[in-house]
Amino acid sequence: MRNSNSFNPLSSRSRRPVVAILCTFALSSALSVGLSIRSASRAQHHAAVLQIAARQRTLAERYVGEVVIAREGGRSDPASVAADLTRSAGVLLDGGAAPSVNGDDDGIAVPGQKGALARRQLAQAQRLVRDLTATGSAMLSHEPLARVQITAGERLPANPRLRMRVLAALTSNVSLNAARTIANADDRNISSLINLQIVLGVGSLLLSLLLGWALIRTAHRQTAHFRSLVSSSTDLVIVFGLGGCRYVSGSVSRMTGRTEQELLAEGVFDVVHEDDRDIVRAASTTGEPRELVFRISDASGASRQLEAHVSDLRAERQIRGIVFNARDITERLQLEQELTRQAFHDGLTALPNRALFRDRLDHALTRARRAGESLAVLLVDLDGFKQVNDSLGHDAGDALLQEVAGRFDSLVRTSDTVARFGGDEFAVLLEDADEHQAVRSADRLLAGLGEPITVAGRELVLGASIGIVTASGGSESAEALIRDADIAMYAAKEAGRGHHKLFQHEMARELGELLGIEHELRLALERGEFSLHYQPLIDLLSSEVVGVEALLRWTSPSRGNVPPSRFIAIAERTGLIVELGAFALREACTQAVRWRDQLSVAEPPVTWVNVSAKQLSAGGFLGTTRRILKETGLPPERLGIEITESALVEPGIAGDRARAELEALHRDGVRIAIDDFGTGFSSLGQLRHFPIDVIKIDQSFVQGAQNDSKDATITSNLISLAHALNVVAVAEGIESGAQLHALRQFGCDHAQGYLFARPQPADEVGKLLARSSIDVDGSASATA
Repeated sequence: MRNSNSFNPLSSRSRRPVVAILCTFALSSALSVGLSIRSASRAQHHAAVLQIAARQRTLAERYVGEVVIAREGGRSDPASVAADLTRSAGVLLDGGAAPSVNGDDDGIAVPGQKGALARRQLAQAQRLVRDLTATGSAMLSHEPLARVQITAGERLPANPRLRMRVLAALTSNVSLNAARTIANADDRNISSLINLQIVLGVGSLLLSLLLGWALIRTAHRQTAHFRSLVSSSTDLVIVFGLGGCRYVSGSVSRMTGRTEQELLAEGVFDVVHEDDRDIVRAASTTGEPRELVFRISDASGASRQLEAHVSDLRAERQIRGIVFNARDITERLQLEQELTRQAFHDGLTALPNRALFRDRLDHALTRARRAGESLAVLLVDLDGFKQVNDSLGHDAGDALLQEVAGRFDSLVRTSDTVARFGGDEFAVLLEDADEHQAVRSADRLLAGLGEPITVAGRELVLGASIGIVTASGGSESAEALIRDADIAMYAAKEAGRGHHKLFQHEMARELGELLGIEHELRLALERGEFSLHYQPLIDLLSSEVVGVEALLRWTSPSRGNVPPSRFIAIAERTGLIVELGAFALREACTQAVRWRDQLSVAEPPVTWVNVSAKQLSAGGFLGTTRRILKETGLPPERLGIEITESALVEPGIAGDRARAELEALHRDGVRIAIDDFGTGFSSLGQLRHFPIDVIKIDQSFVQGAQNDSKDATITSNLISLAHALNVVAVAEGIESGAQLHALRQFGCDHAQGYLFARPQPADEVGKLLARSSIDVDGSASATA
């Protein structure tokens, strides 16, 4: 049982006086303000009514003058004056905005009158205005006054001009009498309002004094609670004012190994790294920047990284200073740096990996377009490496790759990039290089490999096949250049190995990668040759099916079942991916609704659809998705979008638009996943601020997690990163029980792979969804 005296700074006993004071002040203020507004409003309306009533005299006299001038042939506008006079009379009675009058004043707004006497007087004034304007109209049209119907009931002279002057005077007098009636009614309420204000003021004063005493007691108690919280918190609190540091929390003293007195005034700057002192000092005096990262020396003399939120509270009477709320992020930054190194460098050779190479190629293409220069990409595949691994072992193969990496790196310029794509495949980026220079570089690489390499006590001589592609500042993309270099490399292998080949478009046509498939893709879209297969996602804790990934399939009449690896890249290059993606999205949403109706479940598994970066950069993806969701009736929460890291960091306006559309979809409820995580180039800062729900770890790491300690470390760190970002970690490509066991030890949330189920047509997957779970052998287990 909890002790009633336990520490609880937010207890109801502490809150009651504050709530009571606030309610008292609110009620007192509301009544006072309401009465003041009422009194002021009445005074304002009183003055406005008097002003309009007084103006009625001016308008009536002006109308008489206008009619006389018009009768004598002069230029005048009696109709306009009559309209203003009539409208003002109506406003005095029923409320509204009185018209502005030339030479007098602006329009005035007044409320309608509620008093019976005032309304009778104003109604009489309205009738007098009607009689006045009718008399004026008769004079202007030279009609006899006998035809004018008098509605006010007044006895009027027969002379037209005299009648108009009498009516004008009566209008003015009646309007002013009504205004006086309204004013007298308001005056009678003044004394009662004054008495009520006095009673309210005295009562509020007494109650405020009583509650103020309670507030002082509460403030003392809350101050003690605050000091206890700050002194025991691991966060660091530093308050700056005139003369430097005025307060440091106990956590600052514990970290730095210095007493509070040593840190006050200028002492705190002694423990700040000298390169960061200027910005910390500036923030301590100006309150800017609001977010700050700086280094501080701990008790052992080591440097610690602090992330501080800077609050300018100089206007707060109780503080009158600038407050740093900081926390130690040293371990987090070290983890980010290590993850970045592991994610973007090859663990064996320390060379950049495919992700970093592609990023550098993207930047090089941008510079080349801007400067009108050319660049070249070389893809190198070692000849006979498999035999070395088989005959001498993997350790010898690793030593060989390290030696080759060192030779390649020494044979290119420092501005060039050598990367390892995996296995025995390397890539070289040559900036500001034409076709001739690229060929010469390829010759140097082949010559370098021609020198013997000593591995495991044996001298080896290797060869290589090199594919070369150049770009001259056009619209080439990084992926297209790598693919073309790969095609040229295979052409070099076909030529007998130990050769290099420049990419020619004929090579792609010979390999069936361009024109033929492109034409057939367009026809396939028209003929409906595409379909979707689905692969389930499994919760590793409960073995339940929590989602399905929709995978595009093409059944060609001439080619048979064409794997996505053969047609997706071409569809992206030709722009057909936009239409294909819309088809896949609509078909997946429609099928998800069918499953929901067939299974009769409130929340069916989430259906995940892959979205290409080209689909996002083309624009309109937000509208297409919303339209498909509306037409199919699928709730946004049951749809997931899988994007690659390259789509997340797409530069320029198109990339900004794509990210904005994804954020809008996420607000709608659509889930966002980063696919093939670990192979792209998204920064941790981008992941932290981008609204993602799932990180899918690339199968290249997952499949090596059981045997390769480096892959295991990367996989474990990526799962930890996902949990640190509060998102779900999904492992792709699980094919063995050992891989599954390793991922469960790492704490992975969900998984998919052949171990559970291969991609299958919708009908087959529907049978799996009808069951509650899938066991590790890949068979569905039914439950009651």
